[in-house]
Amino acid sequence: MTAARTAIEIAQHCTFDDLAFVHVVSLKPGQLGTDEYPERPNLTESWPVFQEPLAIARAAGVTARCVVLYGHAAEQLVRHARKAQVILIILGSRGHSGIKEFLLGSVATRVTAHAPCSVMVVRPGFRLDSDAL
Repeated sequence: MTAARTAIEIAQHCTFDDLAFVHVVSLKPGQLGTDEYPERPNLTESWPVFQEPLAIARAAGVTARCVVLYGHAAEQLVRHARKAQVILIILGSRGHSGIKEFLLGSVATRVTAHAPCSVMVVRPGFRLDSDAL
């Protein structure tokens, strides 16, 4: 949610034409067709994961759309950024650390390293200073 709020604030001040909330799903067998992951991806706005970001965007007067990708998060985000000619990716960071992330790398680290555009990684609790924009 911190990343979504930051993206909305930046979109308000920079008048971006296209704000997209992207959710990458790495499905386990049997997950597709559940309430959490409906089978009809064309109705992504109804997915629970998008409800709060969309409500905040609407309240702020920002138009946003929802995109669902399937597969490995970093790989899919970079592929989508290239295909859609994205100019800025804003990612949330959970701030986890440990041996697993050290060995495998976090999604944020991989996206930052391979994205064709600028990447902003926000930590939980980050608040954008609107006066700085």
